[in-house]
Amino acid sequence: MTLATTPLSRDILDEIAPLLSRQRGAWAARCHARGVSITHLQVLTLLDEEGPVSMSRLAETLDVSLPSVSGIIGRMAERGLVERVADAADRRVVLARLTSAGSGLISELERIRLDRLNAVVRRLDESQQANLLQAVRDLRVAFAAESASDHPNHPEH
Repeated sequence: MTLATTPLSRDILDEIAPLLSRQRGAWAARCHARGVSITHLQVLTLLDEEGPVSMSRLAETLDVSLPSVSGIIGRMAERGLVERVADAADRRVVLARLTSAGSGLISELERIRLDRLNAVVRRLDESQQANLLQAVRDLRVAFAAESASDHPNHPEH
């Protein structure tokens, strides 16, 4: 379901879009400087959030073929970021999992991102920070509601 855009929501999006675009570019540059492609970052993030994941699930999530994901994981394994392991429940299934170097890289990138965000927030006075906090809390609730409406079992689907 797509909601109608209001003048106020358009103004909000017009203000946010350039910020997100600049941050996305800066994030990509930081990843590139560490030799991490956006695809590799997607893999690292998924493994960090979910633990070991099968190669077929990675292929589905990345929307690539199984041979392609095998190559991606192979290059990441050569760099020591992930490793291939057999699934204990089904030895025919190969899982990819983070190594300590992969976890460390995710932690480093997250620290850099949070440090940058903290520096930006510190530029706001206390009243602006309080307003931003409330707006972010409201936005989280709205994201949760939107995510729930995207769920296939939601009544609107």
